[in-house]
Amino acid sequence: MSDSVEQFATYLQSQDRSAHTVAAYTRDVTAFFIWLAEQLGKSVNLVEVTPFDIQKYRDHLVDEGRKPAGVNRTLAALRVFFALAVQIGQASTNPARDVQGIQQARRNPKALSVQEVYRVQREAAAQRQLAQTKGSGEILPALVDTIRDEALLNLLLYTGLRVSECAALRINEVMLNGKSGKVIVRSGKGRKYREVPLHKEARKALAAYLDVRPTDQGETLFLGQRGPLGARGIQFRIAALGEVASVPVTPHVLRHTFATRLLREAKADLVTVAALLGHSSVATTAIYTQPSEADLAEAVAGLA
Repeated sequence: MSDSVEQFATYLQSQDRSAHTVAAYTRDVTAFFIWLAEQLGKSVNLVEVTPFDIQKYRDHLVDEGRKPAGVNRTLAALRVFFALAVQIGQASTNPARDVQGIQQARRNPKALSVQEVYRVQREAAAQRQLAQTKGSGEILPALVDTIRDEALLNLLLYTGLRVSECAALRINEVMLNGKSGKVIVRSGKGRKYREVPLHKEARKALAAYLDVRPTDQGETLFLGQRGPLGARGIQFRIAALGEVASVPVTPHVLRHTFATRLLREAKADLVTVAALLGHSSVATTAIYTQPSEADLAEAVAGLA
């Protein structure tokens, strides 16, 4: 079975699936076969797995308290796994193909309020200002870090880039031309290329960072203490800003905030927002049109 799972992982990688998806799908498939062997008291060949087994495993995950999204992801992993098994002759049918997932209500993604945006932006500016005061005019590493963090925050807040896209940015992919600018995303999800215009706040913060960024450490835009700042490093820096500002925030929350503000404040249409976010389908973007908990509460409070 381990050989089949290894083949599955290799197949997913060849399909340009993210490292997160590869790890999650292989983990889900492995867990299913461990559970099945425990139930039957023996290992089972792929050709012996039935839709009934998949259904029972789905019910087992629900009884364990797994959330619908987790159960549905497992079913998706098993569908892809058995589709590959049929393709390469290890199974004759796909037992997971017609097994229904768990219905779940679509929730509006978390987005920061106007006040929360102000607080986290103010915290980034305050940290930079304090570092400037302590440096007495010198460009010390601590000052560079605060200017970088302010640039990170404003870039994510005004472009909605995924954290992986932000980590992959190179200097020559940021275009600043006076009163305009854009960022070029060459490694978007699904290898999709897109260009995102830069808001003036993002342009100002990025220009300030580029003025102090070390010039002898390669072409990756955002740097940490030991070279390029990866996705985890970016997540940590954004979370640290939010913690001091008492605002729970992640790069993903900033992406949701960007989309929500485009729809509600800028009155942008779904096609435009989908293009800016790099969504393949407008249906994915439509989730941002769902009412938030605050919207629902305000509607009820308005009753006579």
